[in-house]
Amino acid sequence: MTISNKQDPRALRSKRMLKEAVLDLLIENPEISKLTVQKIASRAELNRATFYLHFIDIQDLLRQVVYDIFDDLSLEMSPLLQINDLNNQEQLIAFLDCFYRHRKILAVLIEHPGFKKKMHMFLKDSIAIQREREGTNTSEHILSGDILASSILGVIMWWIKDGIHFSSEYIANQMVLLYR
Repeated sequence: MTISNKQDPRALRSKRMLKEAVLDLLIENPEISKLTVQKIASRAELNRATFYLHFIDIQDLLRQVVYDIFDDLSLEMSPLLQINDLNNQEQLIAFLDCFYRHRKILAVLIEHPGFKKKMHMFLKDSIAIQREREGTNTSEHILSGDILASSILGVIMWWIKDGIHFSSEYIANQMVLLYR
């Protein structure tokens, strides 16, 4: 007798609805401390028991939402980092476009220290992949991966929170000028 690893479509739908509900609530009111299981379940048109079938608590739900966002970013960015025809500015614009598409929730989550740390590691890993691909991953780099990732994160945080009226092309051009 084999056990199927397929999840019940109803369970997948419930989890998706709860994730969408928490995102909607956070976009309306970014204070994570104001979230309650009841508010999330009500927005998803589910009950609290269903919430607890899928998540331990609100932090568990938020953690899974963050992982989903990073999975999406990784899926979108991985092919871009492998294309040899794109110059760095084109890659940067495509990279920033990914952030722009997720801007509403990123503007909320960027304040969370765990999210910032994960975002920093994501950027640092992307920089390392890019440098390795270009054959420039040496210890003599003018900017270390940590410093570069931190400064890019700072620019992205500002852009998502206060400068969203600027296009990804404009931000990419400013970043290129900054790192010359």
